Amino acid sequence: MYIDSRKFNYDKFSYDNSEKLVERDKEFLREGYKTWMEKSVSDIVERQWEIDDIGAVEQVGPFVRLLKEAEFTYSVGAYISTIALVGVCAEDLCRFFSSSAGYSMDSDSQFKRVDKLLKIGAISQSIADEFTVIRRLRNDCLHYNDGFKQKGTDEIKANALNAINSIKSIYSKIIGAVDYGNINTDVFINMIKTIAGESVGSEPGSLGLENAITRTRNIFSEAFGIDLSMNNGGAHVYKTSIFMVDDVDPHSSPIEIAMTDKMSGMTVIVDLSDSELSVIRLKSINPGDTILASIKSIPNGLGVTGAWTLWSEPRKLK
Repeated sequence: MYIDSRKFNYDKFSYDNSEKLVERDKEFLREGYKTWMEKSVSDIVERQWEIDDIGAVEQVGPFVRLLKEAEFTYSVGAYISTIALVGVCAEDLCRFFSSSAGYSMDSDSQFKRVDKLLKIGAISQSIADEFTVIRRLRNDCLHYNDGFKQKGTDEIKANALNAINSIKSIYSKIIGAVDYGNINTDVFINMIKTIAGESVGSEPGSLGLENAITRTRNIFSEAFGIDLSMNNGGAHVYKTSIFMVDDVDPHSSPIEIAMTDKMSGMTVIVDLSDSELSVIRLKSINPGDTILASIKSIPNGLGVTGAWTLWSEPRKLK
C-alpha cells in the first residue's frame, strides 16, 4: 500500500484562515524533519566517512554535479538513487574523457564506448572493469529486475558504495588528481577560491562555512604538511606581531580590519567593535600603515582559529 496524504485538503472546508493553517502544518512538519535529522546525523556522517577521498581534480565537466549529488544521496541513505546517479555520471564522464582525448563516441552505447577506449589503449583493463560494474548495477537498478528486487538493504548499500567509490577512482585516474607533493601556488589559490565559492552555494549537503573550513584545513595539510587545527582543547589563542594594515571596512558586519603579518606573510581578518574602530580612527591608523598588535581567537570545534579580535589597543609604528 502506498499512502501519500502529506497535505491536508483545505478546499473541502470553508476556513477563512486556510493559508495560516497551511503554514501551521508546514511548521509541524519542519519540526518532524528536525527530529529526524537529530537522530540521523551520526549515521549520515559515518556514511560520508565510508566514501573514498580522492583529493582534488582540476578538470571538471557536468558529470561532477551528478557525482556530488550521488555522494549526498548515499550519505542520507538513499542507496538506489545513488546507484542511478552514479550510472548516469559514469556515462557522462566517459563521453567527456573520450571527447577530451579527441575521439567522437557520443552516439555509442556505454558498452561500446568503454570497449573502444580499451582497445585503443586510452583506458586500462581495470578501469574498463570498473565501468562495467557500474553499468551493470545501474541497468539492474533502473530496469528493476527480479534479481535487484530480491536484494536486501545491506546488499544495495554495498552496491551503492562500490559504485560511488569506483566512479571516484576512475575519475581521479583517467583525468588526473592534483599531486599535492608538487602543487603550485596558482593551483592552490584556485582550490581555495573554489571551496569558498561552493560554501555560499546551494548544492545538496553543502554546510557553508563549516564545510569550507574543514576542506581548507585538509588540503593545507596535504599540500604543506601543516595541521591548521590547534588541538589545544579549545583554549584561547593569542598572537602578537607587526602587521601591515591592508584595509579597514567600517561598513561590514561586523566591522573588520585586514592585516598582513610581516613575519609570516599570512593575512588575518580581525573583527572590531564600534569603540575599537574609534580607537583606530583616533590613532589615524590607515591602510598601508605598520602597527604592533595583539590579537586573540577561540578555536572552533575543529580546533581551527576562526574569528579574531583585538586583545589590546594597536600601536602605530613609524
